[in-house]
Amino acid sequence: MAFQSTPPATQTDHDQTRFRAEPNSKKGADPMSATALVGGNVIDGTGREPIDDAVVLIDGERIDAVFRRGDMEVPSGAEVVDISGSTVMPGLIDCHVHVGVLADNSFLQVEDPGSLADLFMTTLLSHGVTTVRDTGNFDPVEVFHAFKQGRDSWPRFFGAGTILDGPADPPAPWRWLAIIDDEATAREETARLIDAGMDFIKIYVWTRLPVLRAVVSEAHRRGVRVAAHVGHVVTVEEAVKVGVDALEHVRIGRELVPEEHREDLAGLPGRILDPLVGFQPWRFIDPASDLANGLIALMAERGTFITPTLTLSQSILAGNTPEASNPAGLDEMPAAVAEQWSQYAYPFDYSETDWEAAPVELRNQMAFIGRAQRSGVKVTAGTDLTNPFVVPGHSMHEELRLLVEGCGFNPMDAIVAATSRAAELLGQSNDLGTVEKRKLADLVILEADPLDDIRNTRRISAVYKGGRPVAA
Repeated sequence: MAFQSTPPATQTDHDQTRFRAEPNSKKGADPMSATALVGGNVIDGTGREPIDDAVVLIDGERIDAVFRRGDMEVPSGAEVVDISGSTVMPGLIDCHVHVGVLADNSFLQVEDPGSLADLFMTTLLSHGVTTVRDTGNFDPVEVFHAFKQGRDSWPRFFGAGTILDGPADPPAPWRWLAIIDDEATAREETARLIDAGMDFIKIYVWTRLPVLRAVVSEAHRRGVRVAAHVGHVVTVEEAVKVGVDALEHVRIGRELVPEEHREDLAGLPGRILDPLVGFQPWRFIDPASDLANGLIALMAERGTFITPTLTLSQSILAGNTPEASNPAGLDEMPAAVAEQWSQYAYPFDYSETDWEAAPVELRNQMAFIGRAQRSGVKVTAGTDLTNPFVVPGHSMHEELRLLVEGCGFNPMDAIVAATSRAAELLGQSNDLGTVEKRKLADLVILEADPLDDIRNTRRISAVYKGGRPVAA
């Protein structure tokens, strides 16, 4: 057969039906009275200079106006919230998560997958992540629509459902993969997912180039974007030329290795998870080389987004350090989560030579992303939650820190990557990503200015979703 779904390994139908969305209390509710957040400095997410001593006027679930105090009058009857000395910025958008896998227990084997999914989602929102982009591997019907309906205490959800992949020997271990080896089936499966309501299509590491080309063609014909985790069978350069819209991770590899080191790369011992997260090429890549500059120029010309998930790279390439195995927020997770993350951490088969090269590989990845951003490539912020030691909420702030301290972004550029540019990737710029009139009032209020220190994004005093305070 040309197409097959990877069968569940341990999941039962009974387990899956244990997860249900709760009714969203906002639906059908009467409009809220106006709220005025007064006295904060507004970083609006566009990259423009902040508005100091500002008023953010919220009417219902949307922003009605943003202005300096004194330039306009606050409507009589509005609830006035004094936030003097605070900073207001858009809610963060984590552009690469896999929270859908929690709901049907296909990642973490716990007794109550619904409660675990709820814990991850509420933790995300309490740390200022008001929207997530789920890059797939969950039931594209029941789970997708449960997350899409959501809860007041959860971030907004956009997702891909089933991941499209090619045949591998041995097969990939994940459930909810569609294994495709011909172009006609690729088009059919792409259309099926779009008809089921998926927000975008995700392809995976063993996809062949003709299949990828067919997926991109069909998705674009239907007005839907394609995200690609490539770099194993298909190179990033090939994927960009085919027309993928978004690259996941920094899986750029062999095409940037100079000729004199390709034999060295080919001679390295293989590791079990290299097809997924193999960063070995980066020990030979010069991020400032003509090869790297050529790929960066191509990505900028084509308008390709990239979500580098540097938090994941760090968790792997610094996996032999206490900091990587005990990240901030780990103590907030159930013991079963920490135990399984320890058991399935990616670099279990790294050699001493691998660990010696790991800091170089991480440093070169970040240098490449910095050069890409400065050359006009659309870099977005994402974490790859629920992978080992990527902690909900906390890891998004770590991703921002890595963009600044590792890649050389200025704090404003890092914030843009997690707000307005992330909304652009989702095709939601009309509603999300900035603190502007008519946008949904998804806001984070901070005790200190992140433009002074990007670590201040962690100092959250309040989170608003759709105009309502939901976490603090």
